[in-house]
Amino acid sequence: MAVSQPEIWSNVRYWMEGAMSIVGLENITGVKLPKVSQIGIVVPDIGKAVRYYSKILNIKPWFRSKTESNNAFFKGESFTLELDIALAFSGSLEIELIQMLTDRECIYSDIMKKQGGGLHHIGTMVSVFDKKLDQLRTMGIEVIQSGVIKTVGGAVTNYAYLDTVSTCGIISEIIESKLVGIPVFHNNFMMHVGRITGDIDLIPLEESP
Repeated sequence: MAVSQPEIWSNVRYWMEGAMSIVGLENITGVKLPKVSQIGIVVPDIGKAVRYYSKILNIKPWFRSKTESNNAFFKGESFTLELDIALAFSGSLEIELIQMLTDRECIYSDIMKKQGGGLHHIGTMVSVFDKKLDQLRTMGIEVIQSGVIKTVGGAVTNYAYLDTVSTCGIISEIIESKLVGIPVFHNNFMMHVGRITGDIDLIPLEESP
């Protein structure tokens, strides 16, 4: 079967673009993120999801973020995002469940519309958030959505979702949380500290609304 000249050049261009992307990845230097410490999952009903993960997958206890404000920046717009967020740990890996509470278009709305939720991102905790973000942008990695979450007890979390789908097959996130201005990492111990400071609630599994 004969192949037309446009098809040949299209295939050559595709191969060259792929080769250039591989070379570009090999030449990336100066940024080394910590190990992945979180997976984020968008769910339609956080109460049902918590009960399932607890009873079937034995992931517990679960904690709810007592969010005071969630200021997001997406597609050139700043707005307040309303979410319900539940957190738990499987070993050292944080499982984050996210339920949208409004229909506001954001980074989570696409996966909800297309498939009713699902595995959304992998995340890593960083320190010196702004520096890391600038380095990633310099490397050509685009930010899909960024924001600042403040909780009732005064904790502040900066986050940025990175467009790494074409290279990694999934969205990546960098996260920095601070309590009284001091960077803290997410783990079971810090969740219980957050209960004392008023930033986190323990979700009773028999209720899990």
